[in-house]
Amino acid sequence: MNNLKLYNNIFFPKTETSILMEPIHSNIHGNVHGGELMKIMDTVAGITATKHCKGIVVTARIDEIVFHKPIHVGNVITCISQLAYVGNSSMEILVRVLVHEIENYSEPETALTAFFTMVHLVDNKPAKVPELAITTKEEEELYKLGEKKHKEIKTKHISL
Repeated sequence: MNNLKLYNNIFFPKTETSILMEPIHSNIHGNVHGGELMKIMDTVAGITATKHCKGIVVTARIDEIVFHKPIHVGNVITCISQLAYVGNSSMEILVRVLVHEIENYSEPETALTAFFTMVHLVDNKPAKVPELAITTKEEEELYKLGEKKHKEIKTKHISL
């Protein structure tokens, strides 16, 4: 996950938002609380999944959340989620949080990464998710990454 790149010119559903980190987001040390960041990531992943299935989604799993860099009060974060893979009723969403320092608003750095598994529901039951149409090399690369993650999750779940 450390070398995940941002896929910019693809047609898979994507959501992006930027937020100024304020004292309400922080712990007693002035760092942004991990739970606050996970909540933002979950919301953005849910929007991406909803865009694709055009219906209700729930979070089924968060996998491989990695905190790469601390985020502090006064930083601006950009949370980007991209649909990477669809199964029968589930979707793998790649989520990255980039951090921008106000004093030096240059290239953002990756602060967090994770995969979110979202499940489409109809009448409170898992429902079929529309397939993805892969049209570019970037989309194929992202899909393979999502498919790999989906298979890893299935293998972990079976062995429990």
